[in-house]
Amino acid sequence: MIASGAAGVQLISENQWQAIPKLEIVIDANATPPLGIEGIDMADRGSERNGVICYGALGFGGFKLEIQRTCVAKLFESTDHVFDALEIYAIAKQMRGIE
Repeated sequence: MIASGAAGVQLISENQWQAIPKLEIVIDANATPPLGIEGIDMADRGSERNGVICYGALGFGGFKLEIQRTCVAKLFESTDHVFDALEIYAIAKQMRGIE
């Protein structure tokens, strides 16, 4: 789940996202309280809460750039690469050793 709502707007409560059984990761791009995803700290960088990996607005910037650099490097390996959201997510999971 990625939340990127208007500044100061909570999009989902902690109880709501923790009730999603197959949720693996949450990323909140909002750094203005209240945060978009309740229960996430804006400095979270891969923190685990109830089995869910959490990233806050200040915590995912470096990882986002790491993913971007990895995907761009793969573009130089072959001319037929096209990265959709699912493929980028798979690359990110692989980078973190999550299968």
